[in-house]
Formats: sequence, C-alpha cells, structure tokens
Amino acid sequence: MRVRVVLGVTCALVVGALILDMSGSAPRIADTDHLNPVGFFSSMLGGQELCQPQMLLPNDAQRVQVLIGTYGFPVPALAVRFVDSAGRVLSSGRIAAGSPQGKVTVPIAYPHGATANGSLCIRAGGRRKLVIAGDIVTPGPAADDVQGAIEGGRMAVVYLRPGKESWWQLLPTLSRRMGFGKALFFGTWTLPVAALLLLGLWIAVGRLLLRELT
Repeated sequence: MRVRVVLGVTCALVVGALILDMSGSAPRIADTDHLNPVGFFSSMLGGQELCQPQMLLPNDAQRVQVLIGTYGFPVPALAVRFVDSAGRVLSSGRIAAGSPQGKVTVPIAYPHGATANGSLCIRAGGRRKLVIAGDIVTPGPAADDVQGAIEGGRMAVVYLRPGKESWWQLLPTLSRRMGFGKALFFGTWTLPVAALLLLGLWIAVGRLLLRELT
C-alpha cells in the first residue's frame, strides 16, 4: 500500500511539473539575422540613421530587438523602419528616450504583410554616440551603412512575435520541426509518437516497481 502511494504521488508531481512548465508563457522569437552579438561593431551619432541591408522581415514580426550601448547614458529616442528593395516602407515604429542601455525592443506596425526582403534602418535622436552589438564583417554590400558611410560591422537583430505564447501553443510548431534534419520517413508524427513511447516506458517501469516491491 505504501509503495502505491509513493508511486502515485511521484507520478502526480511529475505530471504537475510538466503542466506547470508547459503553461509558462514568454515572448517568442519570430526570426533573427543569425548573428551573435560578440561585440559593438556598428556605431552612430544622434540624428544619424543606420541601415542594414540584406535583411528579412518575417510576416509575424511585431517587435525588433537589438543590444545597444550608450556609455552609461539613457538610450535616446529611436525610430525603426523596414524598407524593401523598391524603397517602400513596409513597417515602422519608435520608442521615446529614457530606456537603459542593453537589450532594447521597438514595436513596429503590425500586421505588415508577407515576409519580405529589404533593409532595416534605425534612426537615433539626441546628440550622443551609441553602439549596437553584432559581428564584424568585411566592408561591402552586407555591412551596415550610416548616412552613406559603410561600417565594418553588422548588427544582431531579433524579431519577436506579438504577445506571449506558452509551450502548449507551440506544440504544432515543435511537432513540425521535430522532423527536420532527419531521415525522410520522419515527420510531424515524430514528437507525438516519441511522447507516447516515453509514457509507455513510464507505465512499464511503474508496473515493474509495483511487482518487485509488493
């Protein structure tokens, strides 16, 4: 009887912890430009605009996040716009001055249409210098451009989806991605089948413990 109680409590705790963890919600990434912010290689002065070419604007992006250094001063007002190859502004947004330096998130107009290619531009207010984290690149068509001057860096950009999402809401996406990078016969069924196999293993272990300990 005592063994059954212990196993029952253990299973309840495991299930409860799983439900609690899966129910936690947080901002989710729509996409990134796949750069690590290893250093501050892009810089600009207040009143200037930095544009980064060869960028992708995901169709579900509602916020843009970059890592900004201001040498201890508050972040100035920032205006962000995404411009396609024809020069049309597909989405834009701004924040007021006063944010602390670090990860800065700027909301952009949403919805803004299908995924598009183009340039992401950030204009800073004020007069002080600020730097944006990213990676160093060879000056060329992929490098950042500040008022026509080519920089030696490329900023790391993170796009965030609207609101927050829990792991339950992401299960269809996780199931689809579970089949990527594997043999052709793997697909969206891989995750649910793996979960069922794990559940079956737990049941088998529980029955074995009951048989051996009672």
